[in-house]
Amino acid sequence: MKTYIKKLINIVRGMGLYGILFGLVIFTFGIVNCYKVLDFWVFDRTSYNEWTVEAGNKVETDYISNFWGKMQFVNFNGLIRDLLGQHEMNAVVKLNNGYLVTTHGYVSDDVLKTKAEALGQLNSYLKEQSIPMLFAVTPYTSSKYDPELPVGIEDYGNDNMDRFMKMLEGTDIETIDFREQMHDDGINQYDMMFKTDHHWTTEAGFYAYQNISAWVEKATGCSTDEKVSDINNYDITVYPKWHLGSRGQRTGIYFAGADDFDLITPKFETSIVSGDKSGTFEDMVINTKPFKNRIYTSSYTYDWVLGNSLGNFENPNAENDIKVLVIGDSMAKAVNPYLILTYREIRYIYDGSNPTMNKKIIENYKPDVVILLYYADFICKDGESRGFDFVLN
Repeated sequence: MKTYIKKLINIVRGMGLYGILFGLVIFTFGIVNCYKVLDFWVFDRTSYNEWTVEAGNKVETDYISNFWGKMQFVNFNGLIRDLLGQHEMNAVVKLNNGYLVTTHGYVSDDVLKTKAEALGQLNSYLKEQSIPMLFAVTPYTSSKYDPELPVGIEDYGNDNMDRFMKMLEGTDIETIDFREQMHDDGINQYDMMFKTDHHWTTEAGFYAYQNISAWVEKATGCSTDEKVSDINNYDITVYPKWHLGSRGQRTGIYFAGADDFDLITPKFETSIVSGDKSGTFEDMVINTKPFKNRIYTSSYTYDWVLGNSLGNFENPNAENDIKVLVIGDSMAKAVNPYLILTYREIRYIYDGSNPTMNKKIIENYKPDVVILLYYADFICKDGESRGFDFVLN
């Protein structure tokens, strides 16, 4: 026993003061991390940014996910990469203009054709029911007209969507490609996208709503309240540097900065009903809690603020009796709030929860129009089909 103690003493002496201090830091760091992992396992408490790395096994993954000061290490890593002019970090690419994108691989024509044919079948069924259908495509972070891709980086997000939209030409499927629409309207697409997230901004959501509403009016002949579609009848509250999106979670606040978040709320009186609850637009559709504290360890500002809009709503103040069924992904969160203010009834189906369309949904709800709204990523990601597959049951 004495021999082991003497060896330990000799090792400590050999390390010197700085070596001992370094050893204590590492030891303390390990103890803190173990405590955080135990706290997660026992109480399900987390204190890390939402991006997690899938390691070799659950223990390693949980240890990395709950790593003490993880966000600070991510921030520091992003800062150094930015100073060195590097464009890639944690599977995220920074475009030449500073926007962050997760690139997509090539999707075969066979995969796209299957989707296009299923979409055509859905459209045919709805036409039999005398229900107009609109397929709307949101912008992809990297603009097809100004990709801003760094040298050596390949991305097929726009190419995949271009080929898919080409397959719809010559059919009777009505479409709005907001990549093209913004370009034709002289709008810089990047002004309509978050820099650190794949989502579009609230201003883009309102712009999309105006275009979709014009289509609904043409398709149904309904009348709408003009004040609802006029941005001048809304208050716009700016929350500077408030949103760090899903890509920003992987790269930190210094790699590309943080996004401003603009909240658009009506100046006019509103009354919205959902189930047995009713209230104003702000009460029923908007969640203002995320504006009480700026939290850079979560990307959910967009989702938390606008997420309540994905549901079933009635608007007794609407100047029409139009019933709208919206099917799509999270991009609809920036559009639905204003559809709710315009039409008598709105129902939403989230593609992640309802990957197949049931005819009973149409038969029971009897919508006047069906709107499908999607980000380019819905077609395929890393070779895996995802989202609503347009197949009727």
